Amino acid sequence: MKYYKFELKMLWANIFSLVLFVLGFIFLALTYPNQIVFDNYLSILLAMIIYLTIHELIHGISFMFFCKNKGNVKYGAMLEKGVLYAMCQERISKKGTIISLLAPTIVLTFIALIPAYIFEIDLLAMLAIFNLAGAIGDLMMTAFAIKMPKDIKYIDYDNVIGFYLLSKEDLSKYKSPFLKFVESGKDSDKLINKNIPSIYISKWSWVIFVGMLLISFIYMVLINVI
Repeated sequence: MKYYKFELKMLWANIFSLVLFVLGFIFLALTYPNQIVFDNYLSILLAMIIYLTIHELIHGISFMFFCKNKGNVKYGAMLEKGVLYAMCQERISKKGTIISLLAPTIVLTFIALIPAYIFEIDLLAMLAIFNLAGAIGDLMMTAFAIKMPKDIKYIDYDNVIGFYLLSKEDLSKYKSPFLKFVESGKDSDKLINKNIPSIYISKWSWVIFVGMLLISFIYMVLINVI
């Protein structure tokens, strides 16, 4: 088998994520006319962070179903790059890849929208739409994986916007407007980076997180004073 290294085209990912976010809020406005009022911005921010964290945990749990060594699933945050991540450092099948990539979107968007709509929980609906917009990379990778040969194996590498696919077939001929082919080579154990910690949070992630909380708190104080 050979490995084929791919990376997301982040410009396109961000554009489509923004489009989904806008369309989602139009959907909310039509579904909950005159009801979407969010006064506690700090609570909303925390809810979003918790929701995205659950998103990655679902990725991780899904990966674990297809991994022999559960310790090969790693988690992290690199908010300076706009990502939280669950990383699979073990080769998994095409079926396992598709299920693991789609699981958070199915659970936190499509299933979550059912009670949100039935019980008119506008915050849950907003989080579901937010999750869909944030899952654009998962959807792009899934669409690409679906058209791959059955023998492919998937494995993440230390770049959070990229992944390896392994196959006996030449995968460089498969094209996607959302992914770029980086390189290929002979499969080896070097594809697995054993130095990646089980949980990693970058220094800038802490700075961004604290800054967001501080700004939200100041905004709430000013609103109450005025």
